[in-house]
Amino acid sequence: MKRVLPHLSALALYVGLAILLTWPTTRYFTTAVPGNAFDSWQNMWNMWWLRTALLERSNPYFTPMLYYPQGTSLLLHTLNPINFLISLPVYALVDLVSAYNFAILANLSLNGLMGYFLALDVVEDRRAALVGGTVFATSGYLLAQVLGGHLNLLAIWPLPLAILLLRRAYRQPSRTSIILAGFALAFTLLADWQYFLFALLWAAWYALWLLISMGKMPRLRPLFPIIAAVGLSLLLASPLIIATAQVAAATPNVETQGGQDFRREQSVDLADLLIPSQLHPLWGGMAEQFQAYKAETHIQNKTAYLGLVACLLALIGLRGRESRFWWLTGALFTLLALGPVLQVAGWQTGLPLPSQLLFELPLVNIFRYPMRFIALAILALAILAAYGAQRLLAQRGYWATALIVLLLVLDNLTLPFPMAGVYIPDVYAELAAEPGNAAVLESPFYYATSPFYMLYQVVHEKPLVGGYTSRRMPYAILDELPLLRTFAYAQPAPDILDEDLRQLAPSILSYFNIGYLNLHSAGGALQYNELEPLASAAAAGAAPRISDASFIASDARRASGLRRSFTLGDQPPAGAVLTYRIATPADPLPFLGIGPGWSAPETLDDQTVRWITQDRASLLIYSAQPRRVALQIDLVAEHAGRIRLMLGAETLISQELVAGSQPIRVVLDLPAGRNEVVVEVQDAGRVRASRVGML
Repeated sequence: MKRVLPHLSALALYVGLAILLTWPTTRYFTTAVPGNAFDSWQNMWNMWWLRTALLERSNPYFTPMLYYPQGTSLLLHTLNPINFLISLPVYALVDLVSAYNFAILANLSLNGLMGYFLALDVVEDRRAALVGGTVFATSGYLLAQVLGGHLNLLAIWPLPLAILLLRRAYRQPSRTSIILAGFALAFTLLADWQYFLFALLWAAWYALWLLISMGKMPRLRPLFPIIAAVGLSLLLASPLIIATAQVAAATPNVETQGGQDFRREQSVDLADLLIPSQLHPLWGGMAEQFQAYKAETHIQNKTAYLGLVACLLALIGLRGRESRFWWLTGALFTLLALGPVLQVAGWQTGLPLPSQLLFELPLVNIFRYPMRFIALAILALAILAAYGAQRLLAQRGYWATALIVLLLVLDNLTLPFPMAGVYIPDVYAELAAEPGNAAVLESPFYYATSPFYMLYQVVHEKPLVGGYTSRRMPYAILDELPLLRTFAYAQPAPDILDEDLRQLAPSILSYFNIGYLNLHSAGGALQYNELEPLASAAAAGAAPRISDASFIASDARRASGLRRSFTLGDQPPAGAVLTYRIATPADPLPFLGIGPGWSAPETLDDQTVRWITQDRASLLIYSAQPRRVALQIDLVAEHAGRIRLMLGAETLISQELVAGSQPIRVVLDLPAGRNEVVVEVQDAGRVRASRVGML
């Protein structure tokens, strides 16, 4: 018990710090969450989905509940099962909001505890280790992830645990120590892919350092425990690695979503290391002014403050070969966090940095946030601070330890933490009570309101058209149907399909069993005048149910935008939601869709056109029942050639195609369902379509 008691005391300290630095989270444990009411909802959805998958015994890495009707892979999504696992008892006994808040407090506490255990392993001094754990637990970077709702990034404690076990496997090699280290490395994958990458990079760097330390006669044999542990972790992770690589290869723009310059924008600026977190209640406003060069970047993506107190302790602790390793570790991962080019207070130096090469590696290239490497730099800083504390505390009592901890907390104070009440419009409980499994279409579903729809789904539990995932996944019906693109973006979606969308709206939505349509004013749905008439037509003229939709939450880009108070208070509503129930027509009409093989729509001579790519393109015709229709395609060919239209294996027409414009007409006897008409052209040069319609 005497051996365990100091560790329990350390845990109690870190639990207390977690409660303090996120206050008033525990006061509103079941009704509100800390943060900016954005990715918080996505991570709550993760917990709900993992529980659903567990109860249904289905694959957790694929969900039919998003991107309806096709469903979507979650391999590129920050699913972080680790948070579901540690909060499962609370979820089962209380509710989802409490489980989310428990995960935040548990992660902050475990971050400190694992930082403490690693520091204890390195410096072999409990009081110094307590300081090291405090540096890690109270870092501005980690507390900023609470603001951003990044539960996956907050769950970093498996990383110091893996490092600790790797060190022990090297010092005390055995089958058990190697297996434990290998499993610990793989365990980081349950938090975030990035942390698994960080763990592998740290292991490689540690092995390199050990080789260098051997002098002129380096030997690989002593490194076998590290190599074996890394190999075991890769073996354990290989099913996910292979599956993720396959999904990444099939996902367009997976490396560049957010823009070509996104990775540079999400890198640490050299000045960021010195600027306190904008969450600080005293000098957060000053930090906002200093970080004006990143005015539009969210606080969680620009907080890399190392801490004045921690850096002073690290300077004091600079001694010996072991401390040099941690200094170089901190420098290495800070260098990676700086991203592809050096930036200094917004000045783009153009100087290329090493991470530019790292992000060219297969699979590594899907990571878009170099600044997150700062987490490992802060862990190294925590160890160095423990060295410094060991020297300072050698001849001093426990009061000195308490003073250092207090100074560290004051340096990264976040009290009171911005909170967001969990508000779900009553209409979603009504939808949950309705029988059937008709899908819900939220409009617009590609906007800042998207995370709210994930929160609402945990109540209505019906499939969702679209979805807010970490990567925007390929979505067939969105590419096919202008009506859905109109609702998705709350703006016109001009295309070559000549259709009356108001007339077809009930047929299109009911064909896909989309039973509910919600227009969100906060997302701009009511600013596009065509949406309400379209929604009304889809509901056969029935009036919508109107509810308050959401509330004004913190603007997480700047200190001045944070809504913080020791009491939650009243949160003013931010718009309304108009709920329409889709009418099923007695005689549903057939409708068209754009298949593969076409360019994106563009405007040419005041017309919307699409070009046929690779001399082959498809048109889709959906029909709820067998129909005879006449299809007309207005084409413009660069040269004379030939054209062939096919429906399945049947050739409908094969004829000459003249140079210039030419209408192509064909009568089709369609079976019920999805029908694909293939258009093939030969020797006609570039061919474009300006109109496709059914007569």
